[in-house]
Amino acid sequence: MAALSNDDGICAIFVHAGAGFHSFENEHKHLKACDAATTTAMKFLKSGGTAVDAVEMALKVLEDDPITNAGYGSNLNHDGVVECDASIVDHRGKSGAAGAVPNVKNPISLARKIYDQSNRSVGISRVPPNFVVGEGARDFAWENGLAVVPNEDLVHPGAGGHWRQWKDDVDEYERYHSKTTTAPWLHRSLTPMQDRLNRLKEREKLATVDREAAEEGMSDLGETYSGGHATDTKTVSSLSSRDCSPEVETDTEAKSEAKLSTSDQDDLDMITDTVGAIAIDKWGNIAAGSSSGGIGMKHRGRVGPAALIGIGTHIIPIDPTDPDQTTVACVTSGTGELIASSFVAFTLSQRVYFGQKKCANGKFEPAVDQVVISEMFKNEFTGYPAVADSFISGSLGALIVRKDVYGVELFFAHNTESFVIGTMASNREKPVASAPLARFCFISSFTSRYPVHRTISGPSASPAFLLHRDKVEPNANISSESPVGFQTHSPFLIPGIDNMTRALSHD
Repeated sequence: MAALSNDDGICAIFVHAGAGFHSFENEHKHLKACDAATTTAMKFLKSGGTAVDAVEMALKVLEDDPITNAGYGSNLNHDGVVECDASIVDHRGKSGAAGAVPNVKNPISLARKIYDQSNRSVGISRVPPNFVVGEGARDFAWENGLAVVPNEDLVHPGAGGHWRQWKDDVDEYERYHSKTTTAPWLHRSLTPMQDRLNRLKEREKLATVDREAAEEGMSDLGETYSGGHATDTKTVSSLSSRDCSPEVETDTEAKSEAKLSTSDQDDLDMITDTVGAIAIDKWGNIAAGSSSGGIGMKHRGRVGPAALIGIGTHIIPIDPTDPDQTTVACVTSGTGELIASSFVAFTLSQRVYFGQKKCANGKFEPAVDQVVISEMFKNEFTGYPAVADSFISGSLGALIVRKDVYGVELFFAHNTESFVIGTMASNREKPVASAPLARFCFISSFTSRYPVHRTISGPSASPAFLLHRDKVEPNANISSESPVGFQTHSPFLIPGIDNMTRALSHD
């Protein structure tokens, strides 16, 4: 086997633990998970591991942590079964993915196995799969040496309690909505802000149901759970807080949540549940991957964006004729069905790769990176017909990395209240913890112009991890270079990544 060259190259790992609302009470758990993921992945990279190895290991750490909705501790489907999605893509665009797979603790490792097998000939003109789902995916795991475990070994007590209470909630709801033909518990608001806006409207709609329940002496169901966190809510208020649409058959990628009282809302995580990672090894190769347990009470067999290339995970490979050797990777988190409809990971990667925004007339024009990303969020995602016409909110978070011969640029963006990311480079000993920042949706770039394929002196990607919150800082100012309606300010700064750093907050 030929020896790999360029042993002194700088490598890096970038992870996210989902976009949504991360409670202040539990934010340290999310940050700790990102810390562990980046540290573990970096050990593999420093030991000569590939970018694909690093992505797998980072996501395995996140899957094993019950604070995330991936692997162990994932949401349960309608039948009380954990079914997970995962995908992995290398620098050539080759991929492996598993969807709605039961009984596998680390779905990203199954995606890796599928990826490995897809690169090997199976003989007699047969084509190996790169995407396997359901029971077939479980069989594939067993046949390729991965542990297949009982469902109860994947159920975290918090997720199990949530499912049991929600099942009772659903039974009560269907008792009063016997004509419902689709699953109403799947239709909920994605974000706390949307929940608050809809609360009064939904209570008015369900007032009749509430009165009937009271007249029949229906007791409250008591404690409800969201993820691993319990909170006291009553059945009627829980029903009132959900956007139930009995005749629509769409669900969302948002983490299952019950309604909180106003005083309790800050203690509950409401997170769009996909976790993702992007890695660059010391040979300059890039890889990306995503993993998710999907939404709670989903229909059995439902496949989410984490398993779908171009939707949850995407890489644009290097064009051999490109003198800049540019490649772009993107991983996303958010409203699964809406992300799938609009091919978010593919579209974002394309826009950043070409440095163009889509105009109202359907044509494209050059723009700076932050404008490219913000226009895609506002117009091509939020304005996409399937998203604009949907009764559910379009939550979206994205982690994007662009690499060329000049260096590496990290972009992250989200239209949710918070977003957890972590980064680490091989020239640092450990990630650096950072305080939360900002509220409302946010777009930022952390740029460092350094070649990852050779050692040089000067600025380099610094390790850090943060929970990003949307909040305009007191020293924020309007910049003449900012698009109309945008506010430019100094974002959270990862030490050592100090070139071209700015942020745009938008409506």
